[in-house]
Amino acid sequence: MSIDTRLMDRRKAVAEEHARRSIRRLLRFLLAIAVLGAVAWFLFSPWMRVVQVRTSGIVISDSYEVLAAYRVVAGTPMILLQPSQVEEALEEDPWVRSARVHRRWPDEVIVQIEERTPVAWVETSGGWTRRAIDGVALPSPARPDDSLPRARLVHVSESEAETSRWILGAVEFLQTLGEVSGSTAEVWFAGGELWAEVDGFQVRLGRPEEMTAKALALTALLSEPLPEGSLLILVAPAHPAVSPPATSDGEDEAGTTGETGDS
Repeated sequence: MSIDTRLMDRRKAVAEEHARRSIRRLLRFLLAIAVLGAVAWFLFSPWMRVVQVRTSGIVISDSYEVLAAYRVVAGTPMILLQPSQVEEALEEDPWVRSARVHRRWPDEVIVQIEERTPVAWVETSGGWTRRAIDGVALPSPARPDDSLPRARLVHVSESEAETSRWILGAVEFLQTLGEVSGSTAEVWFAGGELWAEVDGFQVRLGRPEEMTAKALALTALLSEPLPEGSLLILVAPAHPAVSPPATSDGEDEAGTTGETGDS
């Protein structure tokens, strides 16, 4: 029994087409491998490695050690860097308020650090520590020194200190006062309010609100001649008041000047 030559030719043509398809798939696969290999070689080549790391804002933090640990150094392939992870690691340092790591292709990395600075010594239920303007505790000596103003707020627990409005308000007041007038102060909590002593005057600050405005109002008051021993009332900073010291018969020498707000 003979096979029809047309059927044989058809079978041969189908086999040849299948072989050509297999070869084309193999060639496409090999081409893809070659392209990927070339891309990988290029990404890991000397042209795509870190040549320079530009840093700014690093003064006291351990940011350089963190960058080295995460291989943000010259010679590292740019593709291996993970900026978001490096930023998170940098911000674990209490001295670092914010960090930004940016790859500038093909060979440069930009690292921008905003560090915290100690504003005041703050005493909480856990003891004394230096704190930044955002309330974060910074590494501190064992005991407070005279390098910073102080806030005694022992009614605040250590676990609540970073978010306590009393601490944030006191620190804001102390920083503003120091920047504007250069005066140093001590702040404390008494009777549900903040009080301060500045340049020999006692100051009633009230609730921890509008603390920048209160510092500015106090600076304006201190620029005027005030009777020694006067009580300065800044519960409402838009309406500061001065209560002169009482005379021997229990009355004010000249009465209270200004307005006392809600005092």
